[in-house]
Amino acid sequence: MAERKDGDDKCGGGISNGGESGGSAGVRYGGKGGGGSGYSSGDGGVGERNRRSMATPNITLIADVDVLRDDLTLKVRVINLCKHMSFNNKDDIWSIELILLDEQGTKIQATVWKKFLYRFKNILKDGSAFYIISPSFASQKPGSFKITPQDQKLTFVQQTVVKECIEFSGSIFGFSFVDYQTVLSLQHPEDLSVDVIGLVVAITEMMKDNPDRSRHRLTIHIQDASGLQVRVNLWGDYAYKMQDYIDNNPPNQRVVIIQFAKITVWRDRPSVNTYFTSSKLFINFDIDDSNLFKKSLDGDDRPDSSSNTISVIESKQLSELDDFIVKTKLKTIAEIFEPLSKTHFVIVGTIKGILQNEKWCYPACTNCSYRAFPDNGADDCIDFHLSNAKPTSYECRNQNCTKKTASVVPRFMIPIRVQDNTGTITLTMFEKEGRYLLKTSAKELFKKATEIGDNIDFYPGDINALKGLKLAFKISISDFNVLKKTNQYGISRISDNVDLIEQLEKKFTESQTDLTDSLDVCSGEFESQDNMHLKDEISGTDDNITPSTVDKNSATSPMKFLNTTPVLKRNLEEVFDLDINENLSSSKTPKVSVDGPRKKLLEIKLEKVAEFDLVLILKTMSILNFHEQF
Repeated sequence: MAERKDGDDKCGGGISNGGESGGSAGVRYGGKGGGGSGYSSGDGGVGERNRRSMATPNITLIADVDVLRDDLTLKVRVINLCKHMSFNNKDDIWSIELILLDEQGTKIQATVWKKFLYRFKNILKDGSAFYIISPSFASQKPGSFKITPQDQKLTFVQQTVVKECIEFSGSIFGFSFVDYQTVLSLQHPEDLSVDVIGLVVAITEMMKDNPDRSRHRLTIHIQDASGLQVRVNLWGDYAYKMQDYIDNNPPNQRVVIIQFAKITVWRDRPSVNTYFTSSKLFINFDIDDSNLFKKSLDGDDRPDSSSNTISVIESKQLSELDDFIVKTKLKTIAEIFEPLSKTHFVIVGTIKGILQNEKWCYPACTNCSYRAFPDNGADDCIDFHLSNAKPTSYECRNQNCTKKTASVVPRFMIPIRVQDNTGTITLTMFEKEGRYLLKTSAKELFKKATEIGDNIDFYPGDINALKGLKLAFKISISDFNVLKKTNQYGISRISDNVDLIEQLEKKFTESQTDLTDSLDVCSGEFESQDNMHLKDEISGTDDNITPSTVDKNSATSPMKFLNTTPVLKRNLEEVFDLDINENLSSSKTPKVSVDGPRKKLLEIKLEKVAEFDLVLILKTMSILNFHEQF
């Protein structure tokens, strides 16, 4: 097997089975500047295949495709086939997406739209080779992530013909591995896919804080032969495939290949991510690339790879249950109106609306996600220039960010009004939560708004989908809130998990019940004390006045008096024949008791007032006057 020479690698195609020359220029499995072992994934026969392909006049290489021609014939292998399902019907295929590889090792994307699925879906198979005759071409979406570098992709239309190819001498997998240093130094374009191979040396716990399985994440760290490590995020089914392998296989060397992955950068730290259903994951496959990589780990100057242990990295993010139920206090909106100190709380509320007079997105630095500002000093400017116009230069003022001249992207900053049964408050929803709930990004909504000519100062109608959602919010009270005494808090996490919201509401109801029970006990104590006091006062008056004629329920707290005004007034007037508006006149005709006309009520003569407890009578008059006013 020939050793790779510097400058030879192009769009490498990988290996072929059984030791057959694979048609790949290859890339060393090592670090930068000669750190690799020198092994390549095969190259013998490339020139011969090229001459043979070029000698066939009817076959066009992918590198030579011309959008002006519609009579092309391509000889290719399908190295990736995935079905994209309809958004409204998960059982309905919307399109078939393909990655095609020719015998020279060049790749191109292709699409079969729903209209023509009936012609091709039963013919095309992943791993098989075909002749593609008379395909059409479509432009790649500007600025979108691309699996292959071309600006054009193939489309299968009515006149396209697909025939099986028996003799295909090209690669089977079409790997194009990149050097780790290219990833770590941010040299590889973020909008172009990448293939990496490495030894798994560390793994985190599976993150399942989202009910959507496709958003579950398993993070692994892989290492190359020179000791460099790259962080890889496996999402959804890829994460479960890796976890299942670890759980059900002996702890041997675990060499993984991630093909058609996406690089993302967060605060200057790059990571490799599986990309929806387009990526491929190979774990300890018995293929030449994996075996060659394992051999590259055996040199004397290589890091020790004999250990079968993998470090388990504990996740810094709490589970949804711990974060919302166990670790963070549950509050009502009324309890958090005043920002007293920097802290976090959980509330449950319903989004009632979106503020129209505030910005719904901001220009975020792509390196740290902090707000960036135009260098012309216009702090309020939102000018992302998603078109081909000359971009505005932005400055990142985050002291911890290493990029002072920043590229920017729109990110959500949606001011929402949230209500519970104690009040309404304004919260700010950021990109992560907005993207999850709206199923789109601020960048996409911003682009859509500018394309149709909408005023970006007003939030797009798509955001109205937030209205009416009942959610659990973990809110952050910052130093800024405390210093400026503003209660427009930021949202640090949300949950639409119905079971979790029910647990929070149950927890809140139980706390309210405990409080009510406590108040009832206190109220009973006060009532007994007041009745005892009233009994003592009455027993010190004239013997003709007995406690049995008094409604003891009236002798409670002032709130009890307010609630029993008619009863209180009737009972007191039955005991004391008083005319409030005529200064206790003793000349009125005695009233007849409800017990019958023969029983006369007690008349209080002014000359008898001295014989009563004057204090009690004055209190009674005061109470009656209060109720007459209201």
